[in-house]
Amino acid sequence: MARIHKPAQEPEELSDSDFESPARQRRKVRTAPLSPRESELHYQDPEDLSDDGSDNGRQEEMSLHQDRMHDPVSSSPMESEARHQETGGSTLESENEGQAEDLGQLFPYNLAEFVPVYLEEDDALEEAIQRSLLEESDMPSSVHVVRSSEMLSREEIAGLLKAHSERVVSAGTRQVHISRANVWITALRPFKRPSFVESHDMLYVKFASDEQDAEEDAADFGGPRREFFRLLVKAIFQDSGAFEGTPNGCAPRLNILHLQQGVYRTIGRMMSTIIVQGGEPPAFLSPHVVDYIVSGDVLQVHVTLDNIGDPGLRENLKKVKHAATQEDLEEAVSCCDSWRFQVEGLPLTVTMSNRDAFVKNAALYHAILQRQSCLDQLTDGLSYYGVLSLLRENPCLRVLLDKPEEGQELGANFIAGVLKPSYSVLGSNRRAKEEMTVVKFREFLQCVENKELQDAFGDRTLTKDEEAFLKALSPGHILAFATGSSKVPAIGFHPTPKVTFIHDESKNFPIAHTCANELQLFVNTKLMADDDEFHNCFLVALMNGSLFSTI
Repeated sequence: MARIHKPAQEPEELSDSDFESPARQRRKVRTAPLSPRESELHYQDPEDLSDDGSDNGRQEEMSLHQDRMHDPVSSSPMESEARHQETGGSTLESENEGQAEDLGQLFPYNLAEFVPVYLEEDDALEEAIQRSLLEESDMPSSVHVVRSSEMLSREEIAGLLKAHSERVVSAGTRQVHISRANVWITALRPFKRPSFVESHDMLYVKFASDEQDAEEDAADFGGPRREFFRLLVKAIFQDSGAFEGTPNGCAPRLNILHLQQGVYRTIGRMMSTIIVQGGEPPAFLSPHVVDYIVSGDVLQVHVTLDNIGDPGLRENLKKVKHAATQEDLEEAVSCCDSWRFQVEGLPLTVTMSNRDAFVKNAALYHAILQRQSCLDQLTDGLSYYGVLSLLRENPCLRVLLDKPEEGQELGANFIAGVLKPSYSVLGSNRRAKEEMTVVKFREFLQCVENKELQDAFGDRTLTKDEEAFLKALSPGHILAFATGSSKVPAIGFHPTPKVTFIHDESKNFPIAHTCANELQLFVNTKLMADDDEFHNCFLVALMNGSLFSTI
């Protein structure tokens, strides 16, 4: 590295404020002599210098000394040598040209910004390198975090959540009693109790029978809990009265009573529990809501007009945004008179030059500021089980809350890949029949996805209930029937879902064991026939188990 020379003439006497920026004024620079220890580090053994004792040897020992003194991470000899090669440069035609080229490579800044007046040249160089190293050590790490977060796969996200779940979920259980007919009301009761929330134990779900008003005779080894979480997600966004729909997803609805009773905080705790205890993700929130949750800063939220829930308000602001003339603009703005004068900071007179700012700030007010207290409660509730900290440390996990884009629903091929067959030994007589049953099962999935199942029944006459059920049927129903969850849980399925086979001529209807994530298919002559019998039996099983397979 070329040496830095002092100016030929001493500068005029100036006060610090004449040449230092506020940030530089706050920076303290060491001007005292080197301590004995620093002197020992500063001067290397003469054998480390170049043979002719030239400045090149001194530059090398200075570079090594500065690396040791200021690099936040200790460097290996190879790393120090690499850094020296980057900053040392090659032999140059003139000393001034060499100085400009080397400093241009080392610092992406004007060196004068880092060299306070009157410092010794070694101290000045040391100060400049220290600032540069700190800048370089900070910036790449943040870039790396963002890039690595965006590149995490579904399996990596599941692994991250599973590890977090194992740390925060206790070994005990908390029993909850849920009515399928009143999921929201019966779930809200326990989650509002302070003693319930203080516990971090796993939920143990008991459903009350809607017909007999008695508990079902089923132990919760995972299946009932997954089913409860699926029903709870639906209840949160449809039955709680705490959310409204927008074109981009759900957003909190300003409900004073809910705010006073802390319902939004309770919903956040429910979402945290769902995420860490193996439920399907509550991914129905509009992206601007997730922006606020992850950043905690209104100014970092990206808001568009489609984030506004009120259709009339949204359309009026779109007219303002797309007005072609001043007359059209004034007419569109007049539709906003019922509220715009109550919002401080909006321009009283909207013109073609300031209308974009008017629309942007109006959208921010209606989408975020007007219901910020609701968002703050929801965000606070997500701190339960440490989920909020996990989201902010790993922005990629926002997929657990973001409403997925259209066309990302689980398809037939995906469901078939999740429910893997557990075949008999290859070459056995049973194996061929089981493979044929899997073919029929996958044909059934494809017909459901393509809405062709009714056509596949041929001349069979369906009841009105069956026709209505077919219209709503999707591949997710089959996954819910087998596992209790219509989507893959955030932490994955445990145990791994599978299809097993029972060779029995007397039984036909599929059976689901949701705790084991197992779908049992019967193999017999009737179901193997080349007709619609398999499809019909599967449809009847889904309808009879509609409590389990309703999405």
